[in-house]
Amino acid sequence: MDIQLHPEENKAVVTIDGALFTEYRYGHYACRPYLYPLKTADGQGLTRAYPMEDVEGEKQDHYHHRSVYTAHGLVNGYNLWDESTDHGAMLQRGQPVVGTVEDVAHIDGIVDWYGPEGQKLLEERRSISIRAEGDLRIIDQRSELRAVHGAVTFGDTKEGGLYSIRVPTSMDAKDHGRIENSEGQVFENGEGAETTWGVQAAWVDYSGPLVSGQEWGHTVVDHKDNPLFPTYWHVRGYGLFTANPFGVHDFKSDDSIDASWTIPSGEKRVFRFRHIVHPGRGVDGHGDVRKHIEAFQQ
Repeated sequence: MDIQLHPEENKAVVTIDGALFTEYRYGHYACRPYLYPLKTADGQGLTRAYPMEDVEGEKQDHYHHRSVYTAHGLVNGYNLWDESTDHGAMLQRGQPVVGTVEDVAHIDGIVDWYGPEGQKLLEERRSISIRAEGDLRIIDQRSELRAVHGAVTFGDTKEGGLYSIRVPTSMDAKDHGRIENSEGQVFENGEGAETTWGVQAAWVDYSGPLVSGQEWGHTVVDHKDNPLFPTYWHVRGYGLFTANPFGVHDFKSDDSIDASWTIPSGEKRVFRFRHIVHPGRGVDGHGDVRKHIEAFQQ
């Protein structure tokens, strides 16, 4: 495991056994930091390439779905989700601190959340650790959200994800992929209703074929100590996969609900997520995935 900071390119590069696994990209050319690419040991992409790259046969919708990222569509009333007009931004403050400890790569830094006119909304200390265990890749993200500029309200909208992934088009569950959650609900191969969307679950797994036909998946786990556990999930058959505890009125199709949530001024809240990248279809496609889900909750 190795991680190298490339400040001139605004990225930290993580390699495993000499092969690229991912890059933490944080330049101000993008509205938020993100991980891209995510690669298998033999170089296959595990997330959608658009808009960072053009790949033949890949969907080019939702420009703002940048591989693996954090964002929300209503923060004190401002849009920090998409990249249309009047959107806000989440910007890395300076360079992150990176290093390896006992074969675990660490990325640590401050991400400042701004409104469209530069309004200071939130200070986030984001800590990411990445490790390999056999053919699994495990990404842990800890976000300490600090209301240092006044109270911060996360508005009730489905357009958001405290941990978000856009899977490769070949993995889309409305075609050949599979979504399942801790509640035993499954949406697979586009058959039936998307029962996994907009429901609470301790974890969700999204898997399916890569372009090569090999089956791979992503399991995202909500930590039991997170506020609002278990989170709701904005996970769709077209490839979007986010942990969003705030979009309840959309998820339940009930405009009388307002699940907006506020961090009082001067206080902080912590959210932790585990992302297990695994070969195989479904959460049981690899025998150790459930072990790592359970270990995260200890």
